[in-house]
Formats: sequence, structure tokens, C-alpha cells
Amino acid sequence: MTARAALAPLLLDMLARDRGADRAALAALSDAEWDMIGDMAKQHRLGPLLHQQMGGRGSDWPVPAALKARWARGWRASAERALAVQQALIAVGALADREGLAYAALKGAWLAWQAYPQPALRPMRDIDLLLGEEDAVRLHAAMSAAGAEPGKFSHTPIDFARAHHKHLPPLHWGPQKVAFELHWRLSNPVAGEDRAGVAATTAGLLARRVRATVGPADITYLDPTDSLLHLIVHAAYGRQPFDTGPQVLTDLAAAIDAAAIDWPRFWADAERQGRTGGARLLFALVAKYMGVRETGDPDPTPVPGRLVAAAEALMLQDMDARAERGFATQIAEAGGKRGKAAFAWGRAFPPKHIVAHYAGVPADSWRVWPAYPVRMVDHGWRWLFQRGDAALGAEVADARDMRAWLGTGKA
Repeated sequence: MTARAALAPLLLDMLARDRGADRAALAALSDAEWDMIGDMAKQHRLGPLLHQQMGGRGSDWPVPAALKARWARGWRASAERALAVQQALIAVGALADREGLAYAALKGAWLAWQAYPQPALRPMRDIDLLLGEEDAVRLHAAMSAAGAEPGKFSHTPIDFARAHHKHLPPLHWGPQKVAFELHWRLSNPVAGEDRAGVAATTAGLLARRVRATVGPADITYLDPTDSLLHLIVHAAYGRQPFDTGPQVLTDLAAAIDAAAIDWPRFWADAERQGRTGGARLLFALVAKYMGVRETGDPDPTPVPGRLVAAAEALMLQDMDARAERGFATQIAEAGGKRGKAAFAWGRAFPPKHIVAHYAGVPADSWRVWPAYPVRMVDHGWRWLFQRGDAALGAEVADARDMRAWLGTGKA
């Protein structure tokens, strides 16, 4: 077990509601271990939650003064940011309403104002909105006309995004540059899928959307049952399982506590989508750290303990090694030498906008072309440097084991 994986359960105990962190274990931590806990908390935006915990059940924790101060600053910054995000959400929601576009706010935008007691406890990097595909393009154009701007460089062409991604290139709204991602689907495309079926799924989600008050306005959101399943899919079934961090545990607890969930529909939808394994694993983690909730699970079989432990480690994995971990996991899963070679070739020669993003230049700049070999050497060097790293190897093994189980829901 790596040092980071060994500290993960202790940090999770610090976030927990129904179990306490071992004070003796905290007191025995070295400065280097506290630095690692601080790094994990920063990477996964846990400062506001930890600051709140230290005002209650964690009031006697022997946390270094500098780290306490950092978490207090994180709380204040999150509270200030929440005001800017609220204003942006209201403004863009009003714009969509004026344009006659049906939308539903996703994940953090619902949790922060409808499920958590204070929005500062749920930091957001961006706001996700779900619309029909053509409506997403129309809102993207309307936001641009109203002054929204792309990032420093708009790397992904809209046509490429529509073919290969689940959302359009992000736009930044207002003086605080709040990022919006306009989705027309909740997962990335896969080969051979029925696009009409995807559109019908989005239409069904939007037909069930609900309105709720945010400050002086009403915002439309996914139905809480749909939101709960989306949180699970986003956390467990992304490109790398559980790399969204442990905040999903407080998210799920808050979502279940705040709304009436239609459990029969939830489990029927999860079964149809092949997501019951991820749901059961996450609910087991919620029960362990946030207290048992009634979930209406029709399968009483306990989740294997080794998978709970693997998920704990993956939730606090090193985000600075995310690219290397993803490459190592995917190439290990590629079929045979030919499959591995094809995968490596695709990673070495991706579309121009990906290399433009790496180089920090516009996608139509001549400087994209010399960036290809530079990127290849950089990534190759980092891969060779990381290849023998025990921490990376352990995380790749956990990720592969987890992906295999999530595919079947069986140990």
C-alpha cells in the first residue's frame, strides 16, 4: 500500500459524519504526512468541508495551524465564489428562458442550493446545463452574443465536440468568468450507439425537470431521482473511476436527505443502464462514512470489502498523475500487441485541438505542428519516469479491478 493510500481512510474519517477520526492517529502524523493530507484536500476541494468539521466534531484535532488557516481561507473563498456562481446561473437561466430553451442544471448547481445547508460547502469549477442538442447550440450562440467568452484559446471546434464529446466548448460568463458547459447528453459518445436513442433519453430527462428557487429566481433542474443516478455515473463510470474525489459521498448523502427519491425507478434505470454495481458500491461508502440511508436496494448482497478499500484509495488518487495513470490503465487493457500499438499511435497523434491545448496556442496556429514532437517527447519521458512508480502501479491495478467489477456488478 502506498503512503497516499494509507492516509486516504484517515482523511475520509475526517470528512465523516457518523464515525470519528482517530485522534491518536492524527497526533502521530509526521509533517510530511500532514502535507500529503493537505495536498489531497486541495486537489479534491475539501477545504470548506474540513473547515466546517473542525468547528464541530473535529474541534480537538491536532491539525497544524498553517493547514487550519488554509482550510479557513478555502471556506471564505468558496463562499465568495458561490455568490458569483449564483449570479451567473440566474443570468444564464433567464437567457435560456427568454430564448424558449428547455434546460436543466446538473450536479453542483442543484446540490449547492437545494441539498447542502450552505452553498460554500459545495465548491464548483463550472456550471453544467443539459439541453437538447440543437438547443445547446442555440444557447451557446446566445451566450456568446451576450458577451460570454471562450477560454484563452477555444481548442475544440463545435462540430468536433458534437461528434465526440458530451458538451460544447465551455464559455465563461461575466466578470468572474464563471465557466458553463452546455450538455446535450450525460455521457460521451461510444461507437455504434443510437444517436436518436440518446436524444430521446435527453428529452425524457428534460420532461421530468423541476423548478426550484435560487436567490431571487427560479432555476430548472434534473428531477432528484435522475440527479442521484447522474452523480453515481459521473463518479464511478468516468474515464477513470472515482477520480472526482470523495466529495461524492457528501453529495450523495445530501441528495438523499434533501429530496424524495423514487427508489423503484432509480434501480430500474440503473439496471437498464448497467450502473447497479457503481450505485451499490457508492451507497456502501456513504453508509460507512455518512451513515446508513434507506436506498430501497433490491439486492442485499454486501459489496466486497476489497472494492470498498480500492474505491477509498481511488477517490484520493494523485490528480497530478492523472494523465499517466489513464494511459497506463488503458494501454494495459488494450487487446494484444496490435491493440496496444493502435492505442499508443492514437495518443501520439491526436487531433490538432488537443495538441493546441497542450501548447497553449490557437488551434489554427502554425505552432501546433512543432508542438506534436515536443508533446510526444514530454509525455514519453513522463511515462518512462512514472512507469516503475509503485504508487502509479497500485492505482492502475485498483482502477482495472474496479472497472472490471463495475462492468458486471459482481466480485
